[in-house]
Amino acid sequence: MIGDEGGGDSPPVIKARKRASVPEENGEGSNEDDLYLPYLKPNYKRLYPENSLNVEFKVFIESKDNKEKLGNKSPIYLNHIFAAEVKGVVAIRRINANKITAIFKQYNTANNFLNNTKFMEKYNMKAYIPAAQIERTGIIRYVPQNISNKELYSKLSSSFDIVAVRRFTKKVGQNRVPLQTVSITFLSNTLPDSVQYDLFSYRVFDYVPPLQQCYRCFKFNHSAKVCNGKQRCSCCSGEHSYKDCDKPTELCCINCGGAHLAISKMCPIKMRKIQEKKTKITYASVTDSKRDEFPPLIQKPISKQPQDTTINNNSKNLASTGSPSKIVDLKNLLMTNNDLTMTIVRTLIAIANKADDSPVTTKSIKDLLFKNLP
Repeated sequence: MIGDEGGGDSPPVIKARKRASVPEENGEGSNEDDLYLPYLKPNYKRLYPENSLNVEFKVFIESKDNKEKLGNKSPIYLNHIFAAEVKGVVAIRRINANKITAIFKQYNTANNFLNNTKFMEKYNMKAYIPAAQIERTGIIRYVPQNISNKELYSKLSSSFDIVAVRRFTKKVGQNRVPLQTVSITFLSNTLPDSVQYDLFSYRVFDYVPPLQQCYRCFKFNHSAKVCNGKQRCSCCSGEHSYKDCDKPTELCCINCGGAHLAISKMCPIKMRKIQEKKTKITYASVTDSKRDEFPPLIQKPISKQPQDTTINNNSKNLASTGSPSKIVDLKNLLMTNNDLTMTIVRTLIAIANKADDSPVTTKSIKDLLFKNLP
């Protein structure tokens, strides 16, 4: 597994840890490569946990027949079959030509629908929960290379259930060499602060997946499977495959026009996008380990009196110091700075009135907050 490593993330206090258990598997090979195969929780099926933080419980639905476009079905037909035969569904939305999503307000009704094999067989459908709804992946570093993924799964314990363990590797010549970085997927919307390996505690960092580049049009953030663009050459940027290129030495990047391959890491546009992914952090990270990077709030002078100036200065330092003794100063700031208070109110109203079905994330909340600043 190859990818860019993310920055640190420090969510709130960890709950009582729960140790994962692995059943004995007969006939497991002793090949050294088996040590680094991704290990998944046995018999794991993606269902909403009881303690899920989701506001809406989404289930994606597709037809088992690849030629049948479920998203293009009549809304009258879909409304009829779901209203009549599915309990707890409150809305149906079209995702694309192939896919729709059913919205539930309770985790158990969403899970019951996923297990409704009778309905799925009757209408030739398949249903699943998108991983981003209930899973979060983090990484741990400096893990000895002689520890297999299976052993890690059996010995690691966390505040959240662990559903997958994968070790990073890199290609050296014709071989894959294991690294000391391991990714862990948790059944949770947030990451724990740490995981335990016996008595040793590993800090958990946010995982930033590698930048996705299409090998059809060579643009970013989508794959060739869903690409609607024209076939382009990675060598000369012409409208043909690199296999048919008649001037492979005349390099021209389709993205920046530079004299290099479109897939080259030398491309300044690709370098910038990679850096953007690496520096993209959650609001939780900003308010904890990276407070110094949090932009200062615009403030109006409160008063020229000495005591008010002290409150104002202390409030400015709150973001960098994080001292509990400054909380009272922040409260005073909110009470006296009407612009700041109304900014927070407008942000909360915008979240409550959000019309689309995109998930509410810490990043989207932060973006809304900055957008509403005076």
